[in-house]
Amino acid sequence: MPAAARVGDTTAHPGTVTGPGVPTVLIGTMPAAVMGDMHACAFPPPASHPPTPFTGGSGTVLVGNRPALRMGDMAGCGAPIVMGEITVLIGG
Repeated sequence: MPAAARVGDTTAHPGTVTGPGVPTVLIGTMPAAVMGDMHACAFPPPASHPPTPFTGGSGTVLVGNRPALRMGDMAGCGAPIVMGEITVLIGG
């Protein structure tokens, strides 16, 4: 099972899960990331693009009534989450 993703975790583009997340659910002191949260890409111009949402997530674990994000889940631009809380594993 992949590690749980949180607001502030990094992606492969490079970039960051920017949230807003679910601030009432903390995973390793950071808000849980969920489907629909945004990704900010750190590519320098001209390759940078506007923020894109995460469109996938767990099919079995909901946080705040939305699918939980995990390492490997991708933003709309194709950037996968590459960092998560390894002590919290999310299936589905």
